[in-house]
Amino acid sequence: MTSKRVAVLSCVSFNSELVKRQLTNYQASHGNQAKHFLHVASDGNINAQELLSLGVIDVDAATSSYRTSNLCNFGGQIANSKRLLNSAEQFGYVYIHTDADLIVQGNLAEYVNKHQCGFLKQKPSSNWPHYTKMMEDPCFSALRDYLGIKPEEIITGRQEGSFFPIELWTEMSALFEKFYHEEFFSNRALLWPIEEGIVPTVASKLIGTAYPEFAPKVKNIVVTKPLKPAPRGTNPRDISENCVNIEDIKQTLDTGSNDACIAMKWFSRNLSDPAAKFANEKLTP
Repeated sequence: MTSKRVAVLSCVSFNSELVKRQLTNYQASHGNQAKHFLHVASDGNINAQELLSLGVIDVDAATSSYRTSNLCNFGGQIANSKRLLNSAEQFGYVYIHTDADLIVQGNLAEYVNKHQCGFLKQKPSSNWPHYTKMMEDPCFSALRDYLGIKPEEIITGRQEGSFFPIELWTEMSALFEKFYHEEFFSNRALLWPIEEGIVPTVASKLIGTAYPEFAPKVKNIVVTKPLKPAPRGTNPRDISENCVNIEDIKQTLDTGSNDACIAMKWFSRNLSDPAAKFANEKLTP
């Protein structure tokens, strides 16, 4: 079977050296079988041009008028998708993730080609801090009405490490852009982690009505370490207890399948982080 290229979508804001660390990590996993589409925040400190000349790593990085924040960066993913779908290059799959994870095992492109579709699916809980915002979101409501999605059909879950066939993602992206306009992302009062609701809900609906062959048999590949509360003004990744350590990686690998591609989140922002170095060593022994 011919392997299809993977389009990797992510949003970045600060510290180009951390972005380069992640890109180098992913490159060690997928080789030349993937291209990274990066949305660079307009209010961050990264120069998109700096990310376009990283040797063998294939990168398309650009800024857009879509606003992103620590609460919601999905506008950036919409912008990434627009550039991807306007590209003359051919891709078979789309993989979405954040700037805080690293791959610790496996070949991403091979895993995605083998399993085709994977994302986290959970029934929403009213105890979720963003539940009320999600249910009151006028764009999400209009999108659900358009697709005939009942409240009991809403699915949630963190989506870093999710992947989809390009045919499915193309249709999903058209719906995201249709119902979520740029101005929505500039109004902080409306924001919530949108991808945790619209991605699994829309994907599940379209799979059920038009793409049954893409029904996922696996979840997303990123194992996310729960965050402990951080003092106001402190980045949670600057608290050592929140960050992936070497023992976390070893335990995850011991309990996971040897055939799986596994990524983990959250890695420290410290460029000399031992866990990040260990992750890279696992990919390039």
